[in-house]
Amino acid sequence: MSFAAFPLWAVLSAMGAVSVLVIGVYLLRRTPRPMIVSNVDFWLRAAQQAKPRLLASFRIPLLALLVSLLVALAMVALMGDPRFGAGVRGTTVIVIDTGRSMGASGEDEERRVDRAVAEVRRWVERSTIAGEVAIVRAGMRPSVILPITEHAGDLEAALTRLETDDGPSDVRAAVALADSIVIERSRIAAAEAGMAINGTPILGQILLVTDRDVDLATEAPLVTLPVGNEVDTLAITAFSGRRVPDAVGEYAVRLELENFSSRTARTRVHVVDGEVDLLNERVTLPPHATQVLEAGGFSAHRAELVAELETIGIDGGHDGFAGDDRAVAVVEALDATRVLLVTEGDRYLEAALGSHPGLDVQIIEPSGIASLTSSTLSRFHAVVLDHASLPSGVEHRAVVMFAPLNGREVGVTGTLTRPRVTGTLASHPVLEGLRFEDVGFDRASILSERAGDQVLLRSRESVMGLARETRRGRLVVFGFATADTDLVRRETFPLLVHDALRWAADRGEGSPLARPVGQGVLVEAGEEVTGPDGEPLDVRGGEIPEITRAGLYHVGERALAFGATRHAGPLRSGSTGGRFVAESQLPPLAVIVAALLIAVMMLEWLFLHRGRLE
Repeated sequence: MSFAAFPLWAVLSAMGAVSVLVIGVYLLRRTPRPMIVSNVDFWLRAAQQAKPRLLASFRIPLLALLVSLLVALAMVALMGDPRFGAGVRGTTVIVIDTGRSMGASGEDEERRVDRAVAEVRRWVERSTIAGEVAIVRAGMRPSVILPITEHAGDLEAALTRLETDDGPSDVRAAVALADSIVIERSRIAAAEAGMAINGTPILGQILLVTDRDVDLATEAPLVTLPVGNEVDTLAITAFSGRRVPDAVGEYAVRLELENFSSRTARTRVHVVDGEVDLLNERVTLPPHATQVLEAGGFSAHRAELVAELETIGIDGGHDGFAGDDRAVAVVEALDATRVLLVTEGDRYLEAALGSHPGLDVQIIEPSGIASLTSSTLSRFHAVVLDHASLPSGVEHRAVVMFAPLNGREVGVTGTLTRPRVTGTLASHPVLEGLRFEDVGFDRASILSERAGDQVLLRSRESVMGLARETRRGRLVVFGFATADTDLVRRETFPLLVHDALRWAADRGEGSPLARPVGQGVLVEAGEEVTGPDGEPLDVRGGEIPEITRAGLYHVGERALAFGATRHAGPLRSGSTGGRFVAESQLPPLAVIVAALLIAVMMLEWLFLHRGRLE
């Protein structure tokens, strides 16, 4: 045990010296000499009545002195923050696993992460006796939740409301981060002591609290504290919804259910679209069995689907993990593709866009583009620019350009006269099934190619058309005007415009599965993002880098489904039998000292009042 960074012998010596000093001062004080006054009998009787019944009067000051000393010593002990153990010299970095399996609970309904947090509290108390401590959260992305500190009281703010992610944890990256912290702190300590950095002894250790079997190589000593117990789970392993191609307004729902248990499981499967029930059915699954359920719905609007497992029962066991009992999916609405066309009056572009009944086209002149903002453009799925460019600072996620101006989006390095197309990227969705061998051009701009661009049309070494895909969106550029080519008089042109819009706006139906948690979300300027419970989310730098909770997220007018069904599977049991090896049933030493302090103060009150309550 240590006290205020002093060894036990030094603390006891100091306490003894202070006690001798106080007792000496108390005994050396002058005692008043009794004086004989008149009415001696009266005062003797008064003194006799005032004499305590339990203790002799000459003992009371000594006992009161002893009690006062005990109270003072207990207060000093409490301020010294005493703790059990000898501590760890140097830096201790605790890595706590917060992956999906750490949310499992045993028969006592205590989650693995709650047990891990309790153990972390005890280790922090011991580790800050003679050293410093930091805590790394090993979620889907590792993060430091408690910077290096020497005070155990800093712990609570870091561990308050610590929750698990809905995906697998990256324990390897978290341990590597902890290892780098220990090594760097050891080098700093060596530099402060005037030692050579090369060959510096490692002062500290890494403590990993997890339910996984890990075998990691680290420079600092690694201590693994396993936590976990064997539990059964019934999980939704796949959930999707998509439109029915041959039935306008209808959509189909598919749900896959699996029993990760050696016992028979029963549950009620409930699937809803808002407040409309699509499926409400009881299901019985044999051990390790899988069952697929299908349902259908009708809605011309966007469907936000939620599937839940209710009243789960497992013979001779229980469902120990709730994270895989709920899944979400989104079926997009049957709305027209809204397109903004910026042109002086190009009849070929207007005709090509007007020939598709699924497009809702709004036309403005280039002079009116200066009043547009990213917020006003966000209601359009795509923007088509003819001899125009977006104002500075204005962005859109889907842009198609004809005869572009030299600017920040596209660089124009020159002009080709009567060029011929010598190469096409026929595998790209914009040019799917289209041919350009005999297409004539009067002139075309030479486009500047950037790293990552896909060249759609090429005339020898010159680029006439390209497609660009970035994290912010997609861009398709054609270096020719409709008046400078006979392409507009062929059936190829309407198909080219349609395919370019469909690819740029990404309006083709993608995967019906929800996005896996762990991905990020890009946010346009002015868009608000709300989480599964309707809470507003903080957007920094135009994106949310990582989604760790499954559910439905609303980004502006969009709805995005993030699911954890891809991570559903059997839960690891750990190797502790449900309890920690190093668990201590004793409260912190400071709590014990505080309890003794209260008891001694009550005893002092009894002595000073001589056993009377009035």
